[in-house]
Amino acid sequence: MVKRKQFVSQFAQVAVWRWTRPSLPHLILALFFLFFTLGCSLLNRNAEPPAAEEQAATQLTLVCSEECARRGQCGQTTDGRSVILGHPERPVVTGHQMIFAADAAFPMVGTSNQRLQIMATSEQFDHTFYLLTRPEDGRSGWVAGWCVVP
Repeated sequence: MVKRKQFVSQFAQVAVWRWTRPSLPHLILALFFLFFTLGCSLLNRNAEPPAAEEQAATQLTLVCSEECARRGQCGQTTDGRSVILGHPERPVVTGHQMIFAADAAFPMVGTSNQRLQIMATSEQFDHTFYLLTRPEDGRSGWVAGWCVVP
């Protein structure tokens, strides 16, 4: 028996290689974007962000108020300390991953207005979250505005 070669698979392999092999225009385009992004990042490396300095001076006090406790944004640790719940990456009202000491002042880094929805009633409203920095370890986290006293 004579074994027959598969012409279609070889043709497909050659066609794929033609479309995927690197070429000089692709290399030039890649180098252009590489130098463009590096150049843009190096242009203003000595510029100081004025808005961040103004906001960093603002101190906000965290309080486990009645509204804050009712919304589930604060509580007590096992040793009796009152704490405010926060999140290091984004503004949230559940799934907190960090705590802040209550009745303490923290420097504000930024704010974010978020649209929240009450699941039971489908009511939607806007609420402000604050990005605060803990001085003891330098970590920042988002805290709900119900727990913040300016």
